[in-house]
Parts: sequence; structure tokens; C-alpha cells
Amino acid sequence: MTATQTEYGGTGIDPETETAIVSHDWDGDESLSATIVSTIAGLSETDPADVDRLYDRIDPDSLETIFEPTNGTSRRNGGQLSFQLDAYSITVHATGAVVVTRSD
Repeated sequence: MTATQTEYGGTGIDPETETAIVSHDWDGDESLSATIVSTIAGLSETDPADVDRLYDRIDPDSLETIFEPTNGTSRRNGGQLSFQLDAYSITVHATGAVVVTRSD
């Protein structure tokens, strides 16, 4: 996971407010699914293995396909998808921004 400043003005993980805005690195070795799970683990201060299985909520391969750069080079610049995992609401933006907030 790459916790960096995004165009939304957020800066990484804030356990106090249980909110995170991270930027997924499409050129990195970590999958989008791994970015989401590690962000939730960071917010909840748990081991990533203790986070609910992502594929019980959404198909990780489809999630990657929806947002990965087109033709391997062109970045997507529009669209978002939201879903729930554990006690968190996750919104993935085509830009690679991932917003995670506690929802209960």
C-alpha cells in the first residue's frame, strides 16, 4: 500500500478518525485487493489475515479489471465503485485513490 497525498487532500491512514485515503500504485507489485485489505488492517490495527475475505463481498479479479489501466498504459480517469467490508465502507476511484471509512 502506498499512503500518499491524493487530489482529495487526504494523507494516508488516520486511526483516530478511522479514515484512510491511500493511492494504489498501478505500476507496483501489490494488487488493488491487497491495498484495500492492508488499509483496513492498518485502520483496525489487526493482521491482514483477520480481515474478512474480500472475495466474499466482491470479485477481486473483476475489481482489478474494472480499474486497471487500459491497454496496459492509459490510466483511467473516471468512475468509482463502493462496497462494504468488515465495518468499513470502501470507495475505489479509477485514479487509484482508495477511501476507507468506518461505517458503523
